[in-house]
Amino acid sequence: MKKLIYIILLTLPCLAYSIMHRVIQDGSGDYTLIQAALDACSPGDTVLVYPGRYYENLIIQTNEISLISLEAITGIEAYIDSTIVDGTMTNPCLRVYQATTDIYIRGLSLTNGLNIGSGGGILVSSGSSSTMMNCKVFGNTASFGGGIKCNGSTLSLSGVSIFENYALIFGGGFGASAATGYVNNIIFDPINRCSIYNNRSGSGQDIYIQNAYSDLTIYLDTFSVIEPTTYYAIYLSQGLNNYEMQFDIQNAHHQEIDSDLFVSPEGDDANDGLSPAAPLKTIHEAIYRIAADSLSQNTVHLLPGTYSRTDNNQVFPIALKSWTIVQGSGMDNTEVIGSPHPLIPAGYGSYDTVFRSHTQHNQLLSDLSISTTDTDNGCAISGFRETNIDLSNLRISGVRPDYVAVVNLWMDKDYDIVWDNVIIENIVTANGGLLSANDAMSGRISNSIFRNATSTFVSGSVSSNALVSIQADRELSFDNCEFSNLTMSDDNSVTVAISGVQFPQQSNNFNFNNCLFSNNTSQGGIVGISSGNNPIVSITNCTFSGNQSDGYNLMVNGNVDITNSIFYNDTSSQIRVNPYSAEGWETTLSIDHSFIKNGYAGIQQAAGNTINYSDSNISGNPLFLGGDSIHDPLYYSLSALSPCINSGTPDTLGLNLLPYDLGTFCLMIWRVTRESGKVG
Repeated sequence: MKKLIYIILLTLPCLAYSIMHRVIQDGSGDYTLIQAALDACSPGDTVLVYPGRYYENLIIQTNEISLISLEAITGIEAYIDSTIVDGTMTNPCLRVYQATTDIYIRGLSLTNGLNIGSGGGILVSSGSSSTMMNCKVFGNTASFGGGIKCNGSTLSLSGVSIFENYALIFGGGFGASAATGYVNNIIFDPINRCSIYNNRSGSGQDIYIQNAYSDLTIYLDTFSVIEPTTYYAIYLSQGLNNYEMQFDIQNAHHQEIDSDLFVSPEGDDANDGLSPAAPLKTIHEAIYRIAADSLSQNTVHLLPGTYSRTDNNQVFPIALKSWTIVQGSGMDNTEVIGSPHPLIPAGYGSYDTVFRSHTQHNQLLSDLSISTTDTDNGCAISGFRETNIDLSNLRISGVRPDYVAVVNLWMDKDYDIVWDNVIIENIVTANGGLLSANDAMSGRISNSIFRNATSTFVSGSVSSNALVSIQADRELSFDNCEFSNLTMSDDNSVTVAISGVQFPQQSNNFNFNNCLFSNNTSQGGIVGISSGNNPIVSITNCTFSGNQSDGYNLMVNGNVDITNSIFYNDTSSQIRVNPYSAEGWETTLSIDHSFIKNGYAGIQQAAGNTINYSDSNISGNPLFLGGDSIHDPLYYSLSALSPCINSGTPDTLGLNLLPYDLGTFCLMIWRVTRESGKVG
């Protein structure tokens, strides 16, 4: 023992002026628990931990403390693997307390740490400074920064391996952020290099750094891939700065597979996934392994069955990757059921998401159904930071969102989405919605249904979120879509809200063609389509009927054309002109060949605007076909006695009419009679 102390003094001369606290589990040292030794330290002291598995959750809150294993004085790497801090999945393995400085940690393995907040393995708190050397951080779990979370502090990393950690939201391996007044200073040793690989997260599989204040170069021996994309590493600059993260990587942990991959509920992640005969089991793993880019948009095929955490250990959220298609076997054959993480409380710090996309582009989800269970704060699809997701043949049902929408997206203004045959239905929410698209949604939504949803939010001071809320950019079109049975409990809210985000000199284009808005209830208003940049709005062959509100049925502004449409609602006004008063933004509303309940009197005007109301318009009762269910698509078709028949414009080219009519002037009947030579 004297010889060992002598070696320590030669190796670390500074220790001659401090106290060495030896931690040995058999009782032959000064302490048997690491935390007891740390609590006994004064600035400049060292805690030397002998081999063993220590089931502890350590906190360092004294400056100038060294926490080391025998690796630090012998150079024998085996001591790293044999000196383990096990967090027992109850708290982080190690926390460096706020404003604690000059901490030195070396030669330890840290595993099984858990933090429902930030930093599963290690949390380095605000204003602190630490150096980590020759440590292994693996098997830890958190919401943010599964392995290590740097929270507005200085952290030097040398020879540290961070692998196989998990973060629910951001940064599976390493995460960093900074509160106001703090800045992260992260330093990676270019000689004794770190390794970060094979971590999992909702976004930023290995690295997620936000509020960056400078460029950062990360020197690594091994990373998951040799050329990281934003799927693996995300670096977000502070404010409008364009700071960058540069990599210097020597080795890749794995090679992405440039091929379609197959997944089955009965599969095995030990398989190669290259055929239906050898499928993988978890969707997250297949997306992680697949290679995809603009030249090779590979597909993850989901074979028939139910994919859930309880049935086959699915990992949620499922992180989507750019240029990757996730395709089921049909919405009636493939179901993905999301649920909360078993160790992180439902909705903690975020919401329980099934599919998540962050700074990813050109993704497609198709031919499957999505639902959630065991959560009142569920989200089927979320996208952040300039992302875009195409959807096709998709049904989302039974999700219970609290304050977020079932589909919640922050869009990329440079891409146009394409959604076809998307059904979002049967939703009850405290103050969320079916769809919330922010920033810059543009493109086309076709043959889609938004129905059977209730917002229970009630407030005397603020409005509820709309059940369908879209901030649009450039041009956004809805073709053959249905919005029905949407109910707002609040007295000052709107069921469907479409607004523009472009600069005033650029007009948005909002197009609605062959759409049905029926049986929606909101005291504030039913549908609001407006923008501060004088938008161009076209509403053609649409039916607004059966809606109830003390306010308006439709509110619009800009250059608005309404043709071949029906407005028959129990609302104070059928159409309201939004009274924008800025110079040059006056509304011109033109209506022709349409049915307006109460005629011209059904339009609520605003001073300075122009209403062009054609004598081709009619009013009265449209005499719908009706039936046993208002959700029958034929319910709002016209009976043979309807005054709307043959009252629409005879030009039906380009309207893409459905096999059945949604009640809009029975144009299909008009076309049939014309072809039979019985034009009325």
